[in-house]
Amino acid sequence: MTIGATLVLAATPAASLACSRVTWTGPNQQVITGRSMDWPYGFNSHFHVIPRGEAIEGAGGINSLRFNSRYGAVLVSGSTEPGGAVDAVFDGMNEKGLAANLLYLAENDFGLATAGAKRPRLSFAAWTLYLLSQYATVKELVVAVQQDRIQIVPVPFGPGGKAKATVHMAVSDASGDSAVIEYLSGKPVIHHGRQYQVMTNSPVYSEQLKLNAFWATKDRTHDLPGSIQSPDRFVRGMYYNEQLPPTTDPRQALAGVMGVMRNISVPWGTPDPEHPNISPTWWRTLLDQKNGVYYFDSALSPQMVWLNLRQIDFSPGSGVRAIAIESNPSLQGNLNAQLKVAPPISFLAPKP
Repeated sequence: MTIGATLVLAATPAASLACSRVTWTGPNQQVITGRSMDWPYGFNSHFHVIPRGEAIEGAGGINSLRFNSRYGAVLVSGSTEPGGAVDAVFDGMNEKGLAANLLYLAENDFGLATAGAKRPRLSFAAWTLYLLSQYATVKELVVAVQQDRIQIVPVPFGPGGKAKATVHMAVSDASGDSAVIEYLSGKPVIHHGRQYQVMTNSPVYSEQLKLNAFWATKDRTHDLPGSIQSPDRFVRGMYYNEQLPPTTDPRQALAGVMGVMRNISVPWGTPDPEHPNISPTWWRTLLDQKNGVYYFDSALSPQMVWLNLRQIDFSPGSGVRAIAIESNPSLQGNLNAQLKVAPPISFLAPKP
């Protein structure tokens, strides 16, 4: 059996909950990150604006982490329960150009907090916001995560609490630096470097890299894996991202990254009867980390919408603001003027 076949078989069980992330770097310090969200149900997604100096409860249960935001951020937040209130953050970019993308990984294991453990606890639902609110660059974020001072709590969610919070994180910054963060056997495993531009789901990242190395020996102009399974999306994302031209035109750069994201998305529609758990792409985001523009592309809307972070007041006391974007197909264009005052996000927390 070839290495490619071995890895595909290993990844199949976890590929039903699919997402993808791609970071492109180009001339003139351009950095654009795209991600897709594939899931069995919608998340009631919102744009949320969090200012500097905001007090945030990490919803970790016992010894829960409480922190104040050092940097303002724009987030894609939503509900982990169909029809529920906003209680999690899946994606985001802060005012310094740091981006964070939370994706599913069946093998991820945050470990169990032992009785009497002193590490503060943070709900996985607040993990994205925590990173964006505390760090300006990938380098300083990676140093902090390596110290492993926080216990991330994988709170079960979804209908009947049957979904497991096995997730991993991709981060990138305005310099083009990038990292993939996984927790395996309770410890952080980090792949840090500009070359780690693509992330999907299972298998673990080290195995994905082996798979891509196998396909790199092929003539990928004629022989490229085409399914919607995670390993195939990873290989296609890597290949097509490498083929994007080094344009200095930001519109063409954005179009290129979106083209890659659409290629590795899951079409909308009825699930395959033989694979009933494979889920469609509900939305995609593009994060222009040089110019501070955050785009949201809903599968159920004919228009793309965005926020310009350079035009947002992130000063302390400016307040939390939000706008529903998944359930409002009439929205279009720049939404800065349509943000409304909103309550703080009450993150999904473990039951007492």
